Amino acid sequence: MRRRARTPHEAALRALNRPVRGVPGAQMALRAGEYLFAALFGVLILERCNQGGISALWLWVSQRHGLAVASVFVLLCIYTFLRVFFRKPFIPFVIYGVLVNLAGAAHLFKMFYRGEPLFPNDIFNIGPAFAIAGRMQIHVNRGLLINLLCFLLSALVIRLVSRRFYQPLPIHPIGKIVPGLLIPVLCLLYFTNIAHLEVFGVLDIRYDQYNNYLRNGFVLSTVMNLADSRVDKPEGYGREAVADLRRSIEAVPDPTPLGSPPAKPHIIVLQMEAYADPRAFDPAIRYAEDPFDPLYTLDRTWPLNRPERITLQHFHTLVSIIGGGTSDTEFEFLTGYSMRFCPMGVTPFIRYMDKAKPSLATDLSALGYRTVAMHPHKGSFYNRDEAYPRLGFDRFVTQEEFVDPQYIGYVSDESFGDKVIELFEEEKENGPMFLFGISIQNHGPYNIPELQRDYPLAADVAPTLDAEQIDELETFGANLYDSSTMLARLLRYFSQIDEPVLLLVFGDHQAAWPWIFSMKEEPQLELKKYSTESFFWANYPLADDIQPVVSAAALAPLLMRKAGLPLPLYQKGLWLQSDEMMAYNISITVENDGSVRYIDRARVEGFRMLQYDRVFGGNYIENDGQETGR
Repeated sequence: MRRRARTPHEAALRALNRPVRGVPGAQMALRAGEYLFAALFGVLILERCNQGGISALWLWVSQRHGLAVASVFVLLCIYTFLRVFFRKPFIPFVIYGVLVNLAGAAHLFKMFYRGEPLFPNDIFNIGPAFAIAGRMQIHVNRGLLINLLCFLLSALVIRLVSRRFYQPLPIHPIGKIVPGLLIPVLCLLYFTNIAHLEVFGVLDIRYDQYNNYLRNGFVLSTVMNLADSRVDKPEGYGREAVADLRRSIEAVPDPTPLGSPPAKPHIIVLQMEAYADPRAFDPAIRYAEDPFDPLYTLDRTWPLNRPERITLQHFHTLVSIIGGGTSDTEFEFLTGYSMRFCPMGVTPFIRYMDKAKPSLATDLSALGYRTVAMHPHKGSFYNRDEAYPRLGFDRFVTQEEFVDPQYIGYVSDESFGDKVIELFEEEKENGPMFLFGISIQNHGPYNIPELQRDYPLAADVAPTLDAEQIDELETFGANLYDSSTMLARLLRYFSQIDEPVLLLVFGDHQAAWPWIFSMKEEPQLELKKYSTESFFWANYPLADDIQPVVSAAALAPLLMRKAGLPLPLYQKGLWLQSDEMMAYNISITVENDGSVRYIDRARVEGFRMLQYDRVFGGNYIENDGQETGR
């Protein structure tokens, strides 16, 4: 029986797949094409999400082709590392494609809801992110669906090509695995050196992460942030350097107290969820009734004929977060350690609370205070159930200790205020108390239909905003009004207490309004984005001496001075730093003359050693050169 003659196509396929001695060039070329295709696919998906569409992506590639080439090479290394564990490409490409799409989508959502990029350290925040995402109205836009379609089509092509054309290479597995692992690792190590990236046109602007990702691209910005994932020692840090710092602090006279209580006052600090004014961004935004009126009215007309007891000392707190990451502000306030000196995207409560650390709570404990922290959510949220005991709190009250609380999305501010009074009544007999409470009612998002609330804007505002923005601002305004009402009720309660009481209230962050990120980037806008409403009040005389803006990390020494307490050496050092510069955070500095400019790293670097020593180093500053063993 005669064999059927092969067609030219069949003959070509047979030649392509015929085993050959030595290196099979056709098979190697096929694999090289696969690896390059995977890298280009990754750049397409990630940078499309990062740049904001295919046309913006093309513009970025045409203007910054060196960065695009470097991005392709980095993803080539990553895919090569993954691919070496598999004989054929389909499974590794699916794994790689899923990860790329997840990263792109997470970056897109984080930019939309918080106005900041996806950082490598966000991998440690998956738990809190999922807890919050369950309450959010997340819309999958057309771009993400297109990305998903590209992934499915690419996976199908890889599947068909691998089944028809791929043949095993006549190379021992060790000969594939060793170089397949070693080469990409060495290449990635090369790219984590910023000096090497500069050859491709990278500009190191990690102090401005929004523009860092926009200019340098998602891939290279992520690599740069990966190289900056731990808290490094300040240059020259050690016992001798801290001893010199200690002597310079001791040489300065102690600051004068800013309050004169008859005894150690009870200290109540309330960090309020999103307690900030959206009208700061646009004077055209006005509410029909001011959501802060319960406090303003109380501040102006106090019915108990004791006006000195209700005067509020208003100021703004400069924080380092927008729209979320509440625990970062808690960390700054309690430790005095600025997030400016932490890697971008890190959550200290999750990354750094593996051991005890000194804080404002330990300082007050040493002065005889009973220390209580309270947050109306699960104790494990942001690792608070481990963080607070390690920061020196005697007691941590969580949602489980609230009896039949009211819910407005989360535990309401009304129930939060009830718990503050309840805890004060429980603990006040145990000596002076320090209560640090964190509210949660006003946590976003503000566009969930079942949580929509009516707090109307002024009639002439509506034409300048779309319907969704109006709905969000009205819900937000209703929550602000609830917060102010609760705070006014607490002030009335504490004004009746005969023992001295000091109250500090400040917001944890501004809401991440999507429309503010389309405004012109400038230092004054950054100040508005990171400033929250704040005030001091006491039922004893307070000196009317407060800056208009205070860093969250510099609040503790100011609080202790308002309480008439002596400053420990560390808190005195923080006071000296705030005396040198009004405020600073991850983005800007506010000088004593009120001028605002983008952060100058050299300008604030001198502040880092004191903070590092106390929180991450040997705490020589408080122990006269003797390491604590932390």
